Amino acid sequence: MPQDTLLEVPKELIDFLLRHSSFVIAGHKEPDADCLGTQLALGSALRRLGKEVLLVNAGPFERHEITPFEHYFLPGPESPPRATASSDLVPEAAIIVDCSSADRLGSMAEQILNLPLAVVDHHASGERLQGVHFILPEVPAATILATALIQGLGLEITREEAEWLFLGLVTDTGFFRFLAPHQHIAFTTAAKLAQRGASPQGTDRFLSSGRSWESRQLIARLLQRSERLLEGSVLLTYQTAGDEKEFGRHRDSDALYRLLLAVEGVRVVVLVKEKPKGCAISFRATDSTDMGALAASFGGGGHQKASGAFVAEPLNQFLPRLRQSLLGIA
Repeated sequence: MPQDTLLEVPKELIDFLLRHSSFVIAGHKEPDADCLGTQLALGSALRRLGKEVLLVNAGPFERHEITPFEHYFLPGPESPPRATASSDLVPEAAIIVDCSSADRLGSMAEQILNLPLAVVDHHASGERLQGVHFILPEVPAATILATALIQGLGLEITREEAEWLFLGLVTDTGFFRFLAPHQHIAFTTAAKLAQRGASPQGTDRFLSSGRSWESRQLIARLLQRSERLLEGSVLLTYQTAGDEKEFGRHRDSDALYRLLLAVEGVRVVVLVKEKPKGCAISFRATDSTDMGALAASFGGGGHQKASGAFVAEPLNQFLPRLRQSLLGIA
């Protein structure tokens, strides 16, 4: 077994993975690269141990950086038809990654939760699902846990796995911009992944290129629509269904957050997106304001500096309530 395992992996999790012969690995709906990178790398590692693996995600695969990986995953029943992996596998056990809440799995939650379960996550909020846990909220990305877990299984990380894991790590940490001083394990993990073949330069090029003109126009619209609250320390903006019809569907919120959080005096940015059944809200912070607690007040969750929620309310009804809540931020 490699002697430089980055974190201590629970023995019961190693035993769980070695005991079962087939798995479904599920991640949260509206996935990001940290979620999918963890799913892909763990699936690859388990296959190298002779296990059968099915990757599932309810989608949608809207983010620019994850669309190339869509074909690896089976959709949940709520997803629109698309080219997917297919399998007749009936798994013995399930692994949930990058979330600890059943509602974040989408419509496939019931089938997954009926199986023997392991949870690999780095979020503080969420319900405590039954099963084997590898949950460390102080770790800034699920891919860090996956890196340690693969090594804990006695495997060297392949180049492809390293690329998936590095992509998830740098997107969840904003290429290390969001890290607290105590989260230096991100750099240790990044060094290990680079040693195994991940390319920081190639990953940055992949993330920063290939954006459409329409996606830039949409960002301009959202910047113009931004509202300043609490003397400019909080910025609120929103995207309507009409914006999506005009510019197309794009998931490039990170570029918007970078621009708004760079404004002098801003400590919180909130983005609301109008959806067919309500509103999706994303919260970002530059200081110690707890975005996880703020999201929890709307039924969501996440991290201190980045979180999200969904409310089943029309945009025009929800925005006044949200503004009032934001005015109460200390």
